[in-house]
Amino acid sequence: MITKIEEWIGFSEAVETHIKEYVIPQYGDYPDEMIEEFNLRDIQKQLGRYVKRIEFSSRGIEDSIVDSLKIAHYACYLHTKLKEIENENNLKSK
Repeated sequence: MITKIEEWIGFSEAVETHIKEYVIPQYGDYPDEMIEEFNLRDIQKQLGRYVKRIEFSSRGIEDSIVDSLKIAHYACYLHTKLKEIENENNLKSK
């Protein structure tokens, strides 16, 4: 039986491959002008867009798998942006 950690490792490796083979060749690595300009709401919209696309799409399982990788990548952007906001708020409160 696969454990949750093993499942996550397999998924994270798939996300890493997606970033290396698709995202970076397509959009470049940091600094990425498009993503750098995104605010919290922009990232949330992109994340929601891919979630909805899986929910309402009849594009097939393979495209939904790719969309799940995009969701994970945008979730990473969201996590990073939230941590930045948290750090800024902590600095302001000192």
